[in-house]
Amino acid sequence: MFKNRDQVPPGNEIMASNAHLPENKLFPPNSHRNMPPVLQLAKKVGNKAMTKLLQNQRQPSMPVIQRKLDPDSLNKMKADKPDRYGKKDFENAVGDDGKFTDVKADKGLPTFWGLLKEVYGEENLNSSIFHFTKELGDTCDRPHSVTADITKNGWNSERDPSGLVPAIGNLGYEESLIRDGNDKHRVASYNGGHLVGYQILRGEQADQQWNVAPQDKKNNQESYNNTIEVMLRGARVGTKYEYTVELQYDQYNFSVDQDQLKKRGILKEIDSDKPWEIQLPVRIPFKWDAKALMINDGQFGSPTNGTASYDQYSQTMDETNLDSAKAETTARYNLWLADEKDDKSLFDKDSEEFNDLHWVKNIHFSMHQALPTDRKKNKNPIDWKGEEGKKTAFYGDVRKGRAANSASSLEKAEKMLEQNKHLIHDIEAIEDVKQPEEFELLPKREINRQIGDTKKGFFITRLHNCQIKNEYQKLRDANEEWLELFSVQREELKILELGKETWNELTTKINKEASPVQIEEYILSLMELKRTLLKIKDHRESRRLYKQVVDTNYPVYKEKFEDCMSKSIIEYQRLVGLKARVDELRVEEESLDKQIKGPKKKLKRDDQENKKIQAKERMEVLLKELEILENEIQGLENLQNSYSRVTYEVFLNGK
Repeated sequence: MFKNRDQVPPGNEIMASNAHLPENKLFPPNSHRNMPPVLQLAKKVGNKAMTKLLQNQRQPSMPVIQRKLDPDSLNKMKADKPDRYGKKDFENAVGDDGKFTDVKADKGLPTFWGLLKEVYGEENLNSSIFHFTKELGDTCDRPHSVTADITKNGWNSERDPSGLVPAIGNLGYEESLIRDGNDKHRVASYNGGHLVGYQILRGEQADQQWNVAPQDKKNNQESYNNTIEVMLRGARVGTKYEYTVELQYDQYNFSVDQDQLKKRGILKEIDSDKPWEIQLPVRIPFKWDAKALMINDGQFGSPTNGTASYDQYSQTMDETNLDSAKAETTARYNLWLADEKDDKSLFDKDSEEFNDLHWVKNIHFSMHQALPTDRKKNKNPIDWKGEEGKKTAFYGDVRKGRAANSASSLEKAEKMLEQNKHLIHDIEAIEDVKQPEEFELLPKREINRQIGDTKKGFFITRLHNCQIKNEYQKLRDANEEWLELFSVQREELKILELGKETWNELTTKINKEASPVQIEEYILSLMELKRTLLKIKDHRESRRLYKQVVDTNYPVYKEKFEDCMSKSIIEYQRLVGLKARVDELRVEEESLDKQIKGPKKKLKRDDQENKKIQAKERMEVLLKELEILENEIQGLENLQNSYSRVTYEVFLNGK
C-alpha cells in the first residue's frame, strides 16, 4: 500500500554549487572523463544548502532557508575584500527618486542565530534572544558601501513596515549582549540604519540587507536623520546628486567561548562535544561616512534646528569622547559643507555663515559610534572536556579592520591540511546508514479504491481528529530534503578514499622547499578537497537524520492513516444504515397515521379505541426516534460536506 513513487522530474536536478570551479590537476583522472572526482561528485550530487543560499543571494527579498552552513563559505568573515555586487544584483532596487549604482558588501555572512545554531545546536540555544533576527534566516549581508544616483522628484513617500530593518538593528543588540553582556550602565543601543535612506530613494527598495546596518539609536533618530538626511530629503525638486555611504569596521569578527555564551543566557549548557571557542562576524560598524555630490544646479535643504540633533556633534571627532554609558556620547559626528569649488566649511549651527545654504554643493557627514568591548576571556575552558583539536570552530580568525595582515601561504596551506584531516576523521565517525524501506506518503490508488468522494469528508475529518499532519509534514520535508542523497552513497565512499589519498600526497608536498606558485596550487587543491569533504559529511549526517525521522514517524503515520481509513468507512456505513432505518420508520409512521385516523375494517368500538391509543403511543416513540436519527444523519452529512472541496494535499500541507 505504501510505496515511494516520488521521482525527481527531468530538469529539476540540483545544480552543483562548485560546478564552475577549475579542474584540480592533483586528483587522479576519471576513467571515462578527465575530471577530478571532486567535481564529478559536485556535478552529480550538488549541495542543496549552498544552492539555496546562492538562490537567496540572487533574490535578497526571499527568506533565507538554509539547512546546513558550509564553513568554507564563511571565509568571507575575514572581509579582506568585500564582494562587489554586479548590476543585476541591484537593478531592481529603484525608487521614485533614484537608483543604486554600486554596492560592496560581504555577501551572506552568517547571523549569530544561524552560526550558533549550526555549531551548538538549536536545542541548546535560548531562541527567545533571537526573536527579531530569526526573520533574517541563517545569513545576512554586511554592508561596506553603497552609491546611488538621486534625482529629487517629489516629497515624502508613505512607508509600509518592514521587518528587515528592525531585525538588522537587533543584530547590534545581539552583538552587544554577546560581547558586553547585560551591562546596566550601557545606554548605547541600535536601530537598523539605512545607508541610503528610505525617504531619499523614496521607496521600499531601500530595504535591502546590503543597505542596512546597526546604527546608534540616538544618531539614527536625531543626528543623522536631522542633518545630512533632512538636507537631502528637503532638496529642491529637480536636484540631482550622487550619494555614497561607506562603513568601516574596527574588526571583522570577534572570538567568544561557551562560558561567555552561557553567562549571557545564550547557551543553556556547556557542551563538551562542541567547540569551546568560536568566531562570530562583527555587525556594528565603527565609522559611517556619507557624501553627497551635487551634479546639477540644484539646492539642498537645511538641517533642523532642534537642540537634540546636535547633542552628539563634535568638531574634533575625538574618539576618546565616545562613551557607551551616556546618550550624548554613544556616537560622535560632524558635518562638512562645500561649495562648487569644493571649499569646505565645518558646519556650526550658531554661525551666520550657515543661515543661507544655497551655495552648498557637497555634503560630508562623518560619524563614529561606541562599540561593544570584548570582555576578558577564559584562558582555559571551564566545565569543558572536549578534544584539544576541536577546541576552536574554524569560522575565520579574529581580524582587525582593514590593516589586518593575511597569513603566509605556507601557514594557510598547513592550516587547511589540519582542517581537512579533522573533516576526514569526522566523516568516518558518522555511521552512513542504509536507506529505509520505501513508502508512499499519500497512497492515492488505495484511497480512491476504498474511500472515493462519498467518504472523503469522513476521512479528512478523521485525519484532522487524529492530528496526522505533524508526522506527514516531517516525512514530507525529509523526503524533499534528504531522500535523494541515498543515490550517491557509493560514489561518495569512493571519493572519500581518493580524498584521503590526495591529503596524504599533499602532506608530503607542502613544506618550506615548495615554491610559492606550488603552494598556491596546493591551496586550491585543499580548498576543492575541503568543499567535497564538507559535502560528504553533510550528506552522511542528512541520511542519518532521514532514517531517524522515518523510523520515528512513519510507523505512527501509517497506523494513524490506516485507522482513519477504516473508521471513515465504518462511519459512512453507519450513515447508510441510519438512512435505511429512517426509511423503515417512515413506512411505519404512515401505517400508524392510518390507524389513528380510523381503521378501514369495522371493529367493535372498544377495540377501535384501543387500536388508536396504541397507535398514538407508538407514534410518539417513533417520532422521537426519527428526530434523533435525523439529527445524527444531519451531523454526519455536515462532516461529509465540510471538506468536500479540499484536496488531501491541501489539508495535509496546511498549518
